[in-house]
Amino acid sequence: VNKLKITCEIISIEKASLFHLIKIYEEGKEKKTDELILEKEPIDVLIKYIDLRDSKLKRNNIHQIEKDFDNEELKYSIRSIIKNIPWIRKIFILMPNEEVRYFKNYSQIREKIIYIKDKDLLGFDSSNSNLFQFNYWKLKKFGISDNFISMDDDYFIGKRLLKKDFFYVENDKVVPFIITSKFLKIDKDSIVKKYNIYKSRVINNKVEQNDDVFNYSLHITFLLIMNEFKKKSMYIPKFTHNAIPVNINDLKEIYDLVFKSEYKLVTLYSLYRENGFIQFQEFYLSFVFIKYERKVRDISNKFIIINNSISANYNIDLFCINKGPYNYSYLYYYKTKMAMEKLFPNPTIYEIVDNCIIE
Repeated sequence: VNKLKITCEIISIEKASLFHLIKIYEEGKEKKTDELILEKEPIDVLIKYIDLRDSKLKRNNIHQIEKDFDNEELKYSIRSIIKNIPWIRKIFILMPNEEVRYFKNYSQIREKIIYIKDKDLLGFDSSNSNLFQFNYWKLKKFGISDNFISMDDDYFIGKRLLKKDFFYVENDKVVPFIITSKFLKIDKDSIVKKYNIYKSRVINNKVEQNDDVFNYSLHITFLLIMNEFKKKSMYIPKFTHNAIPVNINDLKEIYDLVFKSEYKLVTLYSLYRENGFIQFQEFYLSFVFIKYERKVRDISNKFIIINNSISANYNIDLFCINKGPYNYSYLYYYKTKMAMEKLFPNPTIYEIVDNCIIE
């Protein structure tokens, strides 16, 4: 009775039971309504991609992340999507290339797979993947759903997952879960101290990519979060470097926030990754978690370095296979392709296989 917030001095067992049944009915009715709302919500996937083997690709001498070996990750990533989250409406591929070389002619696949050129989204060329992520809200004009799953071409869906694993209904609107299994406790005094250490190392060494550069940007991101919410200590979700569900309006909000900050140029307009940018995934997850108190979903996930790709345990929901900050021989990339082929051996209907088109 107390849980039902019924105010009375005396109440019969019969009436208490009736109130309890009414509450159960109302909760069940609300749950059913939420399920219908979620079921009707269109959900797309976005994948950022670049094929550096494309002879037609001209980047105007812009620096870009080197891709030592193209093991056709995108093909296997899409196989994982088709197999394990078949309820996805469309797959958007954001890339500088005109086409994906191992897919059918675009006119044959565009009912399911949509190509978007990098320059059409930004208005200029860039090889800065972090910059693109902060501009994903602009995808609305290309027809992407309000809620979608953001991925890179080395992200994979490892198990059959449902729409309710990524999204839930709040106040009659579909919103994304925070996908994480860990939280970080950040303290402003400690963050400032570490920030100064990493900044000094980066400036003195003048390096472009290493752990110090990563941590420098990460601590800048922490500081912006803490300053925005005027907190000296807080818990924030740890990003997983895996597929995450996002919302268009949330994306626009964090873009506007960064636009007004001192990190505007290096984060939102840099043609390649420069030192001192705001890291997208950490900032996005922290912002929506703190401001909107979004619910957390603990889905198993893993970051797999390519030298472990053959022996790794793939009994997980989400995973990424990446070289990390290290360089490896072609042998490891070849082994990674073998691992992907074993995990996702069945071609989709959108692929060209052995010079033949699957009908």
